[in-house]
Amino acid sequence: MLIARILWLFIVVSGIVCQAQAADLPSVYPQVRSIFPDAEAYGGFEGTPPSVAVFKGGKPIGYIYLTEDVLRIPAYSGKPINTMVGMDLEGRIAGLAIVNHDEPILAVGITPERLNRYVAQYEGKSAFDKIVIGAKREGHVAIDGITGATITVMVENATVMRSARLVAEARGIRHPGLPVASGKDETAPAPMPAVVTPTVSPPETGSQPPQPARRPAVAAPAPAGNAAAAKKPAAPPRPVHGAVPLTSDFPPRNVAPLPARPGTWTPPQDEPAWIAIWQNRKFDIAVLVIGLATLSFILVFQDWLAKRPNTLIYVRNGFHVYTLFFIGWWGLAQLSVINVLTFVSSAMQGFRWENFLIDPMLFILWGFVAMTLLLWGRGVYCGWLCPFGALQELILLASRKLKLPEIEFSDAVHERLVALKYIILIFLFGVSLQSITEAAWYAEVEPFKTVISLRFQREWNYVFYALVLIGVAAVNRKFFCKYLCPLGAALAIPGRFRLFEWWLRRRKECGKPCQVCANQCSVRAVRPTGEINANECHYCLDCQVIYYNDKVCLPLIDRRKRREQQLVRGQEAKANNPVSTMVTSGGNPDDMAAAGKL
Repeated sequence: MLIARILWLFIVVSGIVCQAQAADLPSVYPQVRSIFPDAEAYGGFEGTPPSVAVFKGGKPIGYIYLTEDVLRIPAYSGKPINTMVGMDLEGRIAGLAIVNHDEPILAVGITPERLNRYVAQYEGKSAFDKIVIGAKREGHVAIDGITGATITVMVENATVMRSARLVAEARGIRHPGLPVASGKDETAPAPMPAVVTPTVSPPETGSQPPQPARRPAVAAPAPAGNAAAAKKPAAPPRPVHGAVPLTSDFPPRNVAPLPARPGTWTPPQDEPAWIAIWQNRKFDIAVLVIGLATLSFILVFQDWLAKRPNTLIYVRNGFHVYTLFFIGWWGLAQLSVINVLTFVSSAMQGFRWENFLIDPMLFILWGFVAMTLLLWGRGVYCGWLCPFGALQELILLASRKLKLPEIEFSDAVHERLVALKYIILIFLFGVSLQSITEAAWYAEVEPFKTVISLRFQREWNYVFYALVLIGVAAVNRKFFCKYLCPLGAALAIPGRFRLFEWWLRRRKECGKPCQVCANQCSVRAVRPTGEINANECHYCLDCQVIYYNDKVCLPLIDRRKRREQQLVRGQEAKANNPVSTMVTSGGNPDDMAAAGKL
């Protein structure tokens, strides 16, 4: 009795709570009013997946649900975007609103107006439409994306459409392309036909029990009190339409149900979102792979290029143009310290490859950078593959053409400024342990989002900050990279464990007494003692050009001068001691030649 009362009390309290939640839905989620402005009442979160029925005049007009209750697709930050979606009774999207997210690009960079214009495109679309971002394709509905947030909007599109389809199916909303028979639910199971099961009767003398037929069957017993009928032999078997004859050798185990009932729709199995993204970016992936293969070729044959400085200049500047325009402004594959912090957070909370496969350009680029960190150190990315770094190099090239002065700090100031980027990295890491979104706000110390991802289409203060850094880079080579870049600091840490030290060649005379490389290195990566500081090296190969230049490298100059002096002394010796020519005849001096007659 006590248990029954407790159960009854639980049911009553649950009902009161559900009613309270339904009544307070607009106060908890004010986005509901913008999706269904005419709604008068709301149900509770019910069903699988859960959704809320929306009423007007006592009649349902649609449903509302949260995408995180239906499915979770990780976005750029590694976490899903929770969106409220409204749907009418015919499966058309009435509206949607983003409830919460951890996307850095949406938190800082995308204005609410641009985000509202994007989500407004879903209104009126069917839950069963195939919606794609960008160019229209046959059989698909195209909508516009958001510049600088391509991956985020593609994940949001997959989240909204897949969840809408699941909720529509759960609520009995049919695919609009299927025919509907009036007065009949074609999705209901059809009545099973009566099973006709012939049996083999015993002979009249009936000493054997009834033998079962070749197909399993259950025979109906004879009516009670009808002994004559029980003794009467069975009538010859009559053919039954659609039945397998008893004499057939067709094995019953080959009979199987059809995979689906005619007139019904089997929804397609959704593939992971990252597969569709990779397929849509085949061209970008191909060009990126070709570029990385070219860079690998350059690094392997760097000695050949270092001996030909003019060729190296053209190759390096050309690759910087490729990095800036294709990897940066076209592919939006600018790496960021946020990627590093997201990776660390994912490793601590449960690593999933899907979180990183969502952007093929970043995934491939990070894979290549990981390889080069082990072989060459951080310099390959910072000197060749960073779009903002490439922009600084091209700006410096233009400033040198204009003969602008270059400003350098003293060694004491330089050594202290170098530590700034490591301090920034530690601070961002500490903030990311609490909130990736908040860390993304502080990570605006990187101008990458303003310059590369959004192409300067931001608020004036972000643009001004980026332009100041670019202007300083015109008179101080890669100022931001040397002193402020937290990504460079993050790459320098694993770069210390590189496997090889012989890629950048040095001589025993480097630093003692030769200081040419230390004075010529604009990023200040060569110490006065001659060693190359791999934590600061950008792998520009300028020191390798000097290494092979016998007109600049002091040890080579000394060797060249010694060779030239030996050659001069040899020529002087020949001039002071001319070699006389003796004419011989048969191995003996010719008298006429000796007498000067020849």
